[in-house]
Amino acid sequence: MGFRDRVNLFFTLCRGYSLPISIMSWIVPFLFASLKGGNVLYGFIALFGIVILHLATNLFDDVIDYVIEYNKIKKGLKNDFNFQKGKCSLIINKEVSLKKAFAVSALLFLIAGLIGLYFIGIYGVKLLYIIIPSAFIFLLYPILGSIGFGEVLVAIAFSPLLYSGVYFVMTGGFSYDILAISISTGLFVVAVLHNHMLLDYKYDKTNRKMTLSRLCGNERNALILLVIFIISAYLNILIRVILKTLPPIYLLTLLSIPTAIILINTMNTHIKNPDEEIKYNILMGSMRGENQAPKEQKNFIRKFLIMQNLLTFFTVLLCIAIISDSVIKHVYH
Repeated sequence: MGFRDRVNLFFTLCRGYSLPISIMSWIVPFLFASLKGGNVLYGFIALFGIVILHLATNLFDDVIDYVIEYNKIKKGLKNDFNFQKGKCSLIINKEVSLKKAFAVSALLFLIAGLIGLYFIGIYGVKLLYIIIPSAFIFLLYPILGSIGFGEVLVAIAFSPLLYSGVYFVMTGGFSYDILAISISTGLFVVAVLHNHMLLDYKYDKTNRKMTLSRLCGNERNALILLVIFIISAYLNILIRVILKTLPPIYLLTLLSIPTAIILINTMNTHIKNPDEEIKYNILMGSMRGENQAPKEQKNFIRKFLIMQNLLTFFTVLLCIAIISDSVIKHVYH
């Protein structure tokens, strides 16, 4: 097996396709801290640690899920593994042993931990206020995620904790402004995951998998909660601009609302008729990811990508607002 094949195998094993959420969550506090004179090198080291921790958690989650399913089969409670969209496929197909998968996840956690210790050596124990709750979230995710709290945990980890952590390692301090902004991106992160689980609602119900969507009782209620997440994300920005805790330039993020409306209409159609083909609209954003999907999954992937693209649009507009605000302050001061 060549190097490229090994890299592809590694990213498939660790579900590397989910890394855009890490990168988009990192770029906002990185940009915010950079414009305030933060240490750019430390910011990139933090990104490396975030990516490693994300991959470690994905793989550890798969290992735990595989063990749980295997024990059910062994006890005669199930006849075979029943995972969706290729989850644990490399372990099930014996391309990677369970022992090796666990060892890789442990190694990744170790690397992430060493990066954390590196920053503790620079800034001291104050950083533990971020590291300790983050560690609990990532390690307990497979357990708490199984009872419907997975989406909320990820949102907390990838927004207030990640934002505060990146800003701290770059500047040595905390920022109320960056924490306030993280509320909106956190709501969008949980919306991405919740939307994905809404697409899987019938499958999860059949397999008795508990998610935030399942806790809503039905698909219609789950869609209402998705709408609440999205509206709340925009309201957080709008209210802070009205209260003058954020400058008006942050209203640029509202330009992503048309995509949010398309998403809500799409998911409403999905609930009524899951098989109805979703026609492409330029406001949906890039759909390149669907080209890699089997024909029967293209419609599903398109629905998923609209939500992911909404997070991307919001994040890009947020970055433009941060840069514009910095330029305006520099020009007029």
